[in-house]
Amino acid sequence: MGKYKRQQQNSEKYTLANTNLREEKSTSSNIITVIPIGSKVQVIDAEEDWYEVSYNGQKGYVYSDYLSKTKYTWTDVTLRSYPSAESNPVTTIPPKSIVQVLYVNGDWSNVMYDNQEGYIFSYFLSDDGNPPEGYDFKYFYTDMTKFVNDNQIKSPTINLITTDLENKLTYVFEKNNDGSWNLLHKWSCTIGKPSTPTIKGTFYVSGRKPYFGSDTYRVKYATRIRGGYYYHSILFNSEGTEIIDDRLGMALSHGCVRLAVDNAQWIYDNVLDKTTIIIN
Repeated sequence: MGKYKRQQQNSEKYTLANTNLREEKSTSSNIITVIPIGSKVQVIDAEEDWYEVSYNGQKGYVYSDYLSKTKYTWTDVTLRSYPSAESNPVTTIPPKSIVQVLYVNGDWSNVMYDNQEGYIFSYFLSDDGNPPEGYDFKYFYTDMTKFVNDNQIKSPTINLITTDLENKLTYVFEKNNDGSWNLLHKWSCTIGKPSTPTIKGTFYVSGRKPYFGSDTYRVKYATRIRGGYYYHSILFNSEGTEIIDDRLGMALSHGCVRLAVDNAQWIYDNVLDKTTIIIN
């Protein structure tokens, strides 16, 4: 691979509590300032646990749990003043728009959109901006090759990646001359735990890092799915010299998809940016 160029996220998020802006990616790092609850920050870069952000001209790191979650509308949606279909409309949000979810109240999400706060019926939000019915998932969990070929999945590159969250498996396909897909790899993987689930939808590889981590762990060969979500290796110690958690086939990550080191490296070395990813 050539030298990795950091991908700028150019997005905004909101703090969910009074939040420490720290000098480094560590809860013991020096505090630059405390960001008040509900403040808007500019995202510079994203990883699984930490975001590099700018706030009032100061740059530092914020733990991801204290920031809003990014979702997309997949149809025209009314932003309402209260979590009820009878409440007053604030504005209409077009499809494929980014909203920041502050919290979920039953079937409603409290969100920020264009500096306006309100509520959206959660069904109209998704991780990728596509409606939930999308593809025919009949064979997704039993015959992935049939799924990708029956649905005639498209990818701008010669590869396609899919991840089955139910069976905790990641697949890599290669495009045949006729446009159909041939299965190259099928790997066990570890996915997000219930409180920090892996995003679902259709995404496109958008950069990579040789490693990232904090003062307690490091992961290697990280290929970005979207934002702070990656395919990456199992966990190493902070120096990257010793594996500290090699569990696969489980739901225990902060949202990223963990793979065996060789498998994560294969994606990192071989799969080009813009390659289609489908996760369900």
